[in-house]
Amino acid sequence: MFDDQTIPGKWLKAMVPEQQKEPQYPDYDQNNSLEKASDQMWAGQYRRALVTLESVKKGKPLRIALIRAECQLRLGRYEAALASLSASPVAHDPAAQTMWARIMGAQGEYPSAISILQNEIKSHPDLVAPRYYLGAYREKMGDISGATEAFDWFIDGPRNYLQNWIGHPETFDDAEEVTLMGRAIDRWATLTSAYQREIRLHDVVLNMFVRAYDQIDQGYWPAHLAAAETFSLHDDPQSAADELQQALQANPNDVQSWKLFGQMALEQFNFDGVDQAVQAMRGVDEHSVEADVLEGRNLLAQRMPNLAMPPLQKALAAQPANLEALGLLAAAQEVLLQNDPCAATLKRADAIAPQSAVAYFEVAEQLSAMRQYPQSAQMYQIAIQRAPWWTRARNGLGMLYAQSGDEDLAKKVLDAAHTLDPFNYTTTNYLRLLDIMAKFAHRESAHFIVTYDPVQDPIIPEYFNDYLESVYPLVTGAFDFEPKVKTLIEVFPTQDEFAVRTTGAPWLPTVGASTGRIIALAAPRTGERTTGPFNFSQVLRHEFTHTVTLGATDNRIAHWFTEGLAVQQEHSPLRWEWVPMLYDAVTRHRMFPIDELTWAFVRPRHPIDRQLAYAQSSWICQYIEETYGHPTILAMMNEYRLGHTEDEVFHNSLHRSESQFSDEFQTWCEKQIAGWGYDEATSAKYDQLRSEGEDLISQRQFQLALPIWEQIQQIRPMDILPHKRLAALYRLCNQPRKSADELAVLAAVELQNNTFAKATARAYRDIGDLKEAIRWARRAVYTDLYDADAHSLLAELDEKIGDAGGLAREQRVMGELRALNAATTQPN
Repeated sequence: MFDDQTIPGKWLKAMVPEQQKEPQYPDYDQNNSLEKASDQMWAGQYRRALVTLESVKKGKPLRIALIRAECQLRLGRYEAALASLSASPVAHDPAAQTMWARIMGAQGEYPSAISILQNEIKSHPDLVAPRYYLGAYREKMGDISGATEAFDWFIDGPRNYLQNWIGHPETFDDAEEVTLMGRAIDRWATLTSAYQREIRLHDVVLNMFVRAYDQIDQGYWPAHLAAAETFSLHDDPQSAADELQQALQANPNDVQSWKLFGQMALEQFNFDGVDQAVQAMRGVDEHSVEADVLEGRNLLAQRMPNLAMPPLQKALAAQPANLEALGLLAAAQEVLLQNDPCAATLKRADAIAPQSAVAYFEVAEQLSAMRQYPQSAQMYQIAIQRAPWWTRARNGLGMLYAQSGDEDLAKKVLDAAHTLDPFNYTTTNYLRLLDIMAKFAHRESAHFIVTYDPVQDPIIPEYFNDYLESVYPLVTGAFDFEPKVKTLIEVFPTQDEFAVRTTGAPWLPTVGASTGRIIALAAPRTGERTTGPFNFSQVLRHEFTHTVTLGATDNRIAHWFTEGLAVQQEHSPLRWEWVPMLYDAVTRHRMFPIDELTWAFVRPRHPIDRQLAYAQSSWICQYIEETYGHPTILAMMNEYRLGHTEDEVFHNSLHRSESQFSDEFQTWCEKQIAGWGYDEATSAKYDQLRSEGEDLISQRQFQLALPIWEQIQQIRPMDILPHKRLAALYRLCNQPRKSADELAVLAAVELQNNTFAKATARAYRDIGDLKEAIRWARRAVYTDLYDADAHSLLAELDEKIGDAGGLAREQRVMGELRALNAATTQPN
């Protein structure tokens, strides 16, 4: 509800390939089976193409060998592919030698691949493919100067491909060559920071891919994949998804396309999508190392480092020099607090490629996702030192600094990233936000620094600091932990800016988020691109609980646990909109298993999943508190701090397995709902009584209606309707105290509308209970901070009780509100 940090990607559906139909091939005669095999290969029908090749009676031996070897390469049959290229006169052909190098590269044998390509370039210096793959494999080895030299040939070589393309693109008619040119020039521009000097290069590269698949060869899907990868690297997922979909429609069995699909799905926490990609890759090559690495990455993202290690170790058994797998393995070890094994794995990566940043970047990314900020920053810095051109590493470090409250460092790092890559959306969005934040005002108190837009939200400091300081000892005392530095509260004038602050993109379906030291909020008011009013005090207490529990556990606490504790710390009644949902989930045994609870927040499968996850997490914490005592809550937090798995936390703190705990919790839940009145018999009685009660009200028989609605409230106490009816009936029957009490029940569960709170305050005022009146008038202000009527009511009550300071504040605020209203109604 308050701090989900995922973005439902509008492009996600576009990533899923449409149902593939059997390719429609022309009616080939027996003598033209070679063309059929070629078409099958391009459509990803690798096994069928190999069968078709068996019937080829005549044809060019080189083409036959290349098609056969390509299919075998795609299927992971590396030795067979090499054998297909070994026969004379095929073996020494440049195309065969280049494919031989690709086969070695696919197995991680980059030194061998580089040696083959270097020899081929000596004999055939004008060929495009060997030059591109030479640069690509050198880059994978961390040899940036060697890679740059190889790619530089496309810019300053004798054929001057870049200038010739800019002047006469129509003279290029080979889709493969144009695509490899585009890839090479993109890598050269990235490694040399040419994008910052030549802005148009970005469009030039993309135009190469577009011309390759749009004009030269409309069936050449690798150009779509190249464009998708380029868009993805520049944080443009929508465009990347469009291109990737076309690549997969043309060839649903390309492993590299599925790898990109899986990586993009993972950015959306779409773990099922990643599994789909892994299965698709293994459907092509059952021993796919790329699939093993992607599976390991997926499990790491799901906070399952123990389960991530086997597929990563399997990948390394097949390719010991796979730097990506080594980096992810080191990350899993570090997350598990296996510091020495992690150091040994990184040392192993350094022995393979002493200057490569890949392994360190992977560790940095995983640690950042776990909010292990100091360790992650250290790894990012090593990656940047080794690969100063790598925008993703700078973006990662910049976002890390921003999330940990170091905006000056964040701006410095992101400025450098933007200079290297002016087209990266995340970098651009965040730098724009930092410029806006530089104009914010600050209000500092003993434990908090509140920042806000002084023009649009000048009344924020009138309330935020005082409220936060009032709950500080309560929240920190509950968890026996005080943050080491002041907590930063950042209030953003629009939802877009708030979303960029928390995710890097301008969309987020919530009003508050905690990243540890920083609590970000959207302004609690009605306006253009805002979410409307909400009870800022409840949100702040919720988010500050996250700050405390994250700090107490070194950011290792399970997401569901910190959410449950935060909801409990709100000290509010169970939300009535949760009641039917919880009743249904308990009676139908549809509560989430513990190991799925966190991901119901991050990636809900059904519309109610996120709300159910909040409710269930809160209930679990309540159950533990009531059954095992508060020390058990603290013991669980300590277990998480030590890096223990969820199962270990339950065993060590509650002496229960997760399944045993779930069974006991289910029994407790059934007792909770027993008196809610949603069973069949009570529901029938409720409907009957409700009909009678409504009829009596319509007949203005209020005295007769009153006991009916009291009975309804007794049999269904968690229903808003009887409380509404009783509040009115008690007033009409001259029982103002009971009417006020019923209004208070209604006001206590309302987070976004202060109507009940104001009515409650006035009801208590009218019966002379000024203490309760002040309490609910203050809640009315907290629920809608920009409601002048609520401030007027609170000012009236402050004056009645002689609170001069409170009255002065409300008068100041009402003056600010009048000025704001006048400013917004001024004609243009």
